[in-house]
Amino acid sequence: MRQIKMFDSQDDINLFLIDLLKKISKNSIEKKGIFTLALSGGSTPLFFYDELSKNKDINWDKTHLFFVDERMVSDLDEKSNIYQINKHLIKPLNLKKENIHYINKDIDPEDAAKEYELDIKSVYHEEIPSLDLILLGIGKDGHTASLFPNQDILCEQEKLVVLNSKEDEDFERISFTYPIINNAKNVVFLALGESKASIIKRILIDKDRSLPAFHVKAKENLYFILDKKASKFIDL
Repeated sequence: MRQIKMFDSQDDINLFLIDLLKKISKNSIEKKGIFTLALSGGSTPLFFYDELSKNKDINWDKTHLFFVDERMVSDLDEKSNIYQINKHLIKPLNLKKENIHYINKDIDPEDAAKEYELDIKSVYHEEIPSLDLILLGIGKDGHTASLFPNQDILCEQEKLVVLNSKEDEDFERISFTYPIINNAKNVVFLALGESKASIIKRILIDKDRSLPAFHVKAKENLYFILDKKASKFIDL
């Protein structure tokens, strides 16, 4: 079920997202003993990670954390999603290392993508795991994760994790694909600011199939979390 939520402030967004995460994690842990969460980088979710890092109501010891995508740069590089999530969430919470599923950057990138897929599968012992919650962003070009418009990767139907790149970048990326994203129980899109208003309209109103974010689904719930500026073309 698709749900579109508009909020007046970042504080209101934090309250909603943390409450949602608490409910999903509690239900997941009660059912199967663990909660699986995949996070995205970029500047948009950092304020949420800062607030989430203060929350002690979530059973972090039973939470397995994954990365939706990553730039194949040093983990100490500010362009790295791992760097940002480490800084704003993982280190403040002092999460158990064995529950954090990092991407191996010490091997060939193609092998790293294959290894990461196996790592994800090992948690659930399923061919296509159904993660409990995936948090995604939306680029101004309609990309999500590291799935960009007009790329062959958008047609991938078997691999869960792939190596990808952009022509204007001098580094490669590792990214989730549609098969694992769309098999998640819950997917949350977070889009803030006037710069995202046009692309949100193209996804939700115009139903522009050329945009990678348009094709994201979820087994149970797909949320669009927007502030006033990002939702200015949406009649809620």
